[in-house]
Formats: sequence, structure tokens, C-alpha cells
Amino acid sequence: MARTALHFLFLLTLSPAASYAYLGTAPIVAWSSHSSNTLSSASSSGYTNSVSALEDILLHGDVCQHDAIILIDQKGLHASDLRNLPSSSSLAQALNEAASALELPYVPQSASNPFSSLAGAVAERCGARVVSHAPGQPELTSNEKGKHVVCVEMPSLDGFEGADRRKAVAGHDSSLSTSLTKLAEVFPSHLVVYVGWHPSLHARQSSPFTSNLTSTAAFAPPSGGILARYQLLTPGLILALVVGFFVLVPIALLGISALASIQSPLQGQAPKGYIASEKKNQ
Repeated sequence: MARTALHFLFLLTLSPAASYAYLGTAPIVAWSSHSSNTLSSASSSGYTNSVSALEDILLHGDVCQHDAIILIDQKGLHASDLRNLPSSSSLAQALNEAASALELPYVPQSASNPFSSLAGAVAERCGARVVSHAPGQPELTSNEKGKHVVCVEMPSLDGFEGADRRKAVAGHDSSLSTSLTKLAEVFPSHLVVYVGWHPSLHARQSSPFTSNLTSTAAFAPPSGGILARYQLLTPGLILALVVGFFVLVPIALLGISALASIQSPLQGQAPKGYIASEKKNQ
């Protein structure tokens, strides 16, 4: 039983490390108002980055049969943000009610907006018009003719943590639902692709005139001690230390103390009534 308990504690210590295996990934969620062979047959793994996954979805198959292809990008979006949404959220309901749906929660993320080059390629392939849109802006009118590629840029989630992040994601879900409802009225046949991404250091450079200064500042070590340079106390390390010092160490000390308290019944004293001189004369 003790061995089973120690094995369970060991697995508990490793569980946070397993969750960190998904760092550097972003989700891709797609659904369509009509049945789509592309979404049904898309692979669920094997992509090197989100751009290759989106190319597999948008540049092949029957995506051009839709009146509108709605491309939604959100900087800083992670799979956990979507997973924490309640089942009554607009995104969850859209996926449940869609004729075809695809969910890729852990795709290696892109360092730039993955739709920056794909939107034009999709529009050229389908003979569509590219339109930029943001939640809260005036909606497209029903007199828009022809096919459209609608690019929707959601507000960034960078800088939000904990309860503030969950609140922001819920607010974005509500505003996105309103926009998608109005777009669906204009384009009854539509395909929606929602993807997250995060910029790299090179993508954050402001202009060619400040590239050298920005590059030097990006690779210069931060001021301060070692705590300013590295993140030492991660959640996994903190849990390992707590389990080690408050569970494993007391168990080890208790075992050593129990072994040290064992006494031998033989004390090295002569038996009662034993006379050494008589034993010698015999």
C-alpha cells in the first residue's frame, strides 16, 4: 500500500510537466453551415505549424462551394482558453450545431498572422473578394454579391491572466457570436476558421530604421539578478518541492527513526546465577 501511495505521488508530481508539453501550440477550430468533405477528411495531427494545417483546409477540397469563408485570428489564444468556455458558450453551440466541424487543439503556433498570406491565395482560388472586419464594426449588407473571404481580427489576449483572462475570453466569445450571426444572415452558406497565434521577437520590430536597436534590445539580457533572467519557480517545480519536503522527506525520516529504534534482546550480560570462577574450575 505504501508503494502504491508513493507511485501515485510520483505521478502527481509529473502531471504539471506533462501539461507544459503543449507550450508553443495554438488551436485551430473550423466549422461550416453545410457538409464539408474537407473538414471531415482533414488530418488531426502531423502538421509542423498552423500555416501548413490551414493550407490543408483552405487550399484543398470543396471550400469554394461556400458563399463566404470567414477567417478569424486571435493573438495569444490557447487551447485552454477555449476549453474553459462553458458548454453554453456560442462557440460550443456553433460546433455542436455545425454540419461539419474540425478541432485541432495543439498545432505548433505561427509567429505571425497565418492568414496574412493565405487570405489572398484563398480568394484567388475561389474567385472571391477579400473583406476585413472586426467585431463592433458595421456589418456587411445583404446586397453584397459574389463570394467573399472575410478576415476577422479579434482583440489580443496577451497580458491577461487568471480570472481576467477568462472574463476577456467570455466577452470575446459574445462579441464574436453577434458578428457571426449577422454574417450568417448575409452568407447562409459559410465556412468559419478560428486560429490562435503569437508573434516572435523578429515580428515585433517596429521599422527598418530601428531594426538594429530593436535587435540589440531583444537579445540583451534583462537587468537584475538571476530571478529577472530566468523563471525558476514554475508551478511544476513548486509542486515537486511541496511533495518532496512535506510528504517524501517525513516518510523517509520516519522510516529511519523506526529502524534506529530497533534494539537487540542480547545485551552482553551474564545470565542470572552464573559464576565465572566455578566455570573456570570445572
